[in-house]
Amino acid sequence: LTEDVIKEWHYYFYQCTECRRCSVFCPYGIDQAEITLMGRELLNLLGLNTEWIAGPVANCYMKGNHVGLEPQTIMSNIEFLMEDLQDITGNTSGLGLSVQKGAQAAVDEINANGGINGKKIVMNTYDTKGDVTEAVNSYITAVTVDQVSLIVGPPVANIANAIKETSEGYDVPVVGLAMDPACQTKSEGVPYKNMFALQPSATTQGDIMAAFAVKNGYKTFGILYNQENAYSVSLLAPFVDRLAEENITVDNSMIVAYGAADTDYKTLLLPLVNANVDAIYCPNYTQQLVAIETAATELGYKGKIITGLDGAPGFNTTYGGDCSNIYYINNINTEDETIAAKIAEIQNDVSAPNKYFLGYDIVMAAADCVAKVGTDYTALHDALENLSYEGVTGKITIDPTTHMPTGMSMYMYTYDNQTPVMLEQFAG
Repeated sequence: LTEDVIKEWHYYFYQCTECRRCSVFCPYGIDQAEITLMGRELLNLLGLNTEWIAGPVANCYMKGNHVGLEPQTIMSNIEFLMEDLQDITGNTSGLGLSVQKGAQAAVDEINANGGINGKKIVMNTYDTKGDVTEAVNSYITAVTVDQVSLIVGPPVANIANAIKETSEGYDVPVVGLAMDPACQTKSEGVPYKNMFALQPSATTQGDIMAAFAVKNGYKTFGILYNQENAYSVSLLAPFVDRLAEENITVDNSMIVAYGAADTDYKTLLLPLVNANVDAIYCPNYTQQLVAIETAATELGYKGKIITGLDGAPGFNTTYGGDCSNIYYINNINTEDETIAAKIAEIQNDVSAPNKYFLGYDIVMAAADCVAKVGTDYTALHDALENLSYEGVTGKITIDPTTHMPTGMSMYMYTYDNQTPVMLEQFAG
């Protein structure tokens, strides 16, 4: 047995296609295929094989599949992986849980209808715990370990602000609800490449609330805001600026700032109540609003309190008392029959219905983009920058220069005791 003989065997044994046609015509019935198969086995014992046989076998051994696909590549062919980055625990857990449940409802609906182009959506939820460090760590895990294609971002500006710089180093869009334009736009006026918000900006919402107040005859205002909270701060200037356009000036003595350590709301409110202002503007989170409303009532304040989105349900159930002096802005029209029916269905599980529908719209809008362009980052990013989607919360049209919606309507509400009453729709 020489090297030349082995080469001759190799040439001969691998010329055969194993079709067995020769055995049909051979007068002696010799099955050449069986001979070549035994010859190939002998050659394999010598370590001699062909790439198209040895390669797939090695791939099966090393990777678990004959084409050598990595696990994440296989999953990307059958699943679309996204992360839900929310405050599931912590001070704003009611908001985060509501967004998460709305997002999951959209995922379940899409998957029940066959997924996105046949791919099922898998959504992992990470709890930021209301902590910026936890949020950054969760973001990095999602994009580097889980290799998600998209992140459902939080409704809380502080968390979005924490991850915006980190997100610049990766190619994963963060589609959230942070109203503060600084969460989406850099100081030089260009957007953070991955940060998107699918609800009107603080600029739009503050302007609407001020326009509503003036339209309803209010002329004197006090303001109580949290200077340590990005959401609260972002709503201050737009409100004051719109009042100025209406020739109404809020004296600096009527603008009261506080921090996390300040919990004596009676003392904070006292100068505003003593001034007998027509309305007090309080763009604060729900828990603080409840304490502020309680303090204002105990001080005998008879005017109106104008809040942001956090005055919406479940502020009323958390407060528990008569909320008739509250005005708040909202993303949804609760007089719409479909929306009203869904609110009735989820009311025992969802504390903030507006956040539920916002979470739902994020996933639906993102899925619409993926269905059109796939998960390639550049294509998906461009689709989000040019998004035009009719959601439950309204027509979402993203401005590529700000990564926030333009012209999106919102609604002003009050309460009849504990019952929400929609007053007026405002175009963005």
